[in-house]
Amino acid sequence: MPEAGHYLGKYRGTVVTNVDPMRQGRIQVRVPDVLGETPSSWAMPCFPVAGPQMGAYVIPPVGAGVWVEFEQGDLSYPIWVGCWYGSQAELPSDALLGNPAQPSIVVQTPGGHTLVMSDLPGGPGITLKTMTGASIVISDLGITIDNGKGASIELSGPTVSINKQALAVT
Repeated sequence: MPEAGHYLGKYRGTVVTNVDPMRQGRIQVRVPDVLGETPSSWAMPCFPVAGPQMGAYVIPPVGAGVWVEFEQGDLSYPIWVGCWYGSQAELPSDALLGNPAQPSIVVQTPGGHTLVMSDLPGGPGITLKTMTGASIVISDLGITIDNGKGASIELSGPTVSINKQALAVT
């Protein structure tokens, strides 16, 4: 049984501030079950990997749902340990494509820059796409670079095609 005043376990929170003046990945969150409507002090991140000059640095936007814990149950030391989606509509659209039994890995910025990695047979493999439509697609069939404005380079086997076969080199 936890001591009085100690809050163990995970709590649902909502990001209210994500601009950390110390640039350490800290956020301030609203955790109604524990803090009511008062925002927390700066919550430290629990990143999946971190070290000197390396790691994963991803900060949730204001309004995002986050899981919050408190170091040793102390409300003065919040930690955000991950995020959750409130509905299917919040997912990156590419996350809903393909086979649910073998989901793709999708990383998308709020502006729409996307990285999709898929292991589905005949699937796109790895796709890197900007919000304006420029893309690089790497698959078993080859590599395609497309500027999203009509120009493309395709490498397939020993052939390099520029602008949909306008120039082909074998």
